[in-house]
Amino acid sequence: WWNDKRGKAVVSTQSTGKLSEVSPTSSEVMKKYFDLYLDPLCYRTIEGGIPTSTALLKIRWDHIFFTGSVSVGRIVARAAAEFLTPVTLELGGKCPVIVDETTNVDTAAKRIAWGKSVNAGQTCIAPDYVYCHKKLYSGFLERYRAHIKDMYGEDPEKSEDFARIVNERHFNRLKNLLDQGTIEIGGTTNEETRFISPTVISSPVAGSELMTDEIFGPILPVLQYEDLATVIKELRTKEKPLVTYLFSNNAKHIDLVKKKVSCGTLDVNDTLMHMMVPTLPFGGVGNSGMGAYHGKATFEQFSHAKSVLHRPIGMESVNSLRYPPYDAEWKQNLMFSLAYYKPSAPTSGFTKYAVSSTFALGAFAYAYAWPGSSGQ
Repeated sequence: WWNDKRGKAVVSTQSTGKLSEVSPTSSEVMKKYFDLYLDPLCYRTIEGGIPTSTALLKIRWDHIFFTGSVSVGRIVARAAAEFLTPVTLELGGKCPVIVDETTNVDTAAKRIAWGKSVNAGQTCIAPDYVYCHKKLYSGFLERYRAHIKDMYGEDPEKSEDFARIVNERHFNRLKNLLDQGTIEIGGTTNEETRFISPTVISSPVAGSELMTDEIFGPILPVLQYEDLATVIKELRTKEKPLVTYLFSNNAKHIDLVKKKVSCGTLDVNDTLMHMMVPTLPFGGVGNSGMGAYHGKATFEQFSHAKSVLHRPIGMESVNSLRYPPYDAEWKQNLMFSLAYYKPSAPTSGFTKYAVSSTFALGAFAYAYAWPGSSGQ
């Protein structure tokens, strides 16, 4: 997990964490302090590349948690399937943003610019591309440019608050995306320092890598739209994202997106901040992953809810109904009554409890071999 160094809590008695080789310095620091402060009998951290990961996936684990790309997620899932090991996959994808005509465009642009620029866009929940209503489009670009300047100065390359791209391979991948549309803001790069400025691209080429692959960088394509229903229809043809962002003050629009767009999380009028709510489960759906964690959900994700039935050994005559032979007339009548009993009275709360309890007691009285009876 090189893009998110907070880590993922594991609630088992023992756990092993494989640190990413993509950011070796960060992994080295994490391993140092994990080994220093955590009990090595319960927590182990491992460094290494693909061979190490491959070897780990050949071991039978009780649960595997993976955060990363969809392609590697499939590899993890296939390896886990060999042992029927449950998995939690947090995979990311392209997180869309909708800016409708009812929102405050200044605030929307500010929050989107911030969410896209955190760690230079190298987070799985970064806004990936924007559908901006035609009425707000020019204002959005203007305010986005202004807020980038407010946050990172005239030259973001000189800002101590703006990150660099993690390695040369990802830098070159992102640099190639700059030619797949019209640059409206930014577009500056520095190969030596792996710097790519906060960038907005209009008229992105349909079907290009910019619009099909997760960007994972500070480049933001912006498309114009007029009809929200058209946007929703288009989103429903795409893979389900980890997060969908909607900026709107229209209750009907919010409800429509909530009901019609399938995604891991829906953020209304903000970006990234759902991660700050410990009681809000976080996870993907479909192509963006499976399982959810954070707070109590993390404990539940790594726990097995074992069902236990503990019955008293006495009062065996109550069970006589379930034992063969079943040809006794009283058994057939009682089973017929149980099969076709449909209470017409309200079936909620105390009434439901009272009706079912009374019926059960009646069945018990019928089945019980009372003193002096034949038991039939």
